[in-house]
Amino acid sequence: MLEDAAGDPGTAFGAELAGWAYPATTPVLLTLIASIGNKRASDKVMPWVLPDPWKRKKNQATPDEVAAANAELEAGIVFS
Repeated sequence: MLEDAAGDPGTAFGAELAGWAYPATTPVLLTLIASIGNKRASDKVMPWVLPDPWKRKKNQATPDEVAAANAELEAGIVFS
């Protein structure tokens, strides 16, 4: 089942592994291309062209900021 999901860019897992910005099946992509009607315009919205929204390239947190955020999170966790 995991291999099927990895090989299918229509799943979130498969799209992530393929480096796509969003999951899409072939019928969805064909519908998108047909609805836009312009090849150049449709090429610009394909998932393999758009940047992945989950991967930030700018404004990455520094290790100190990550450590401070983790410490704040751990301080707020209370087991009763």
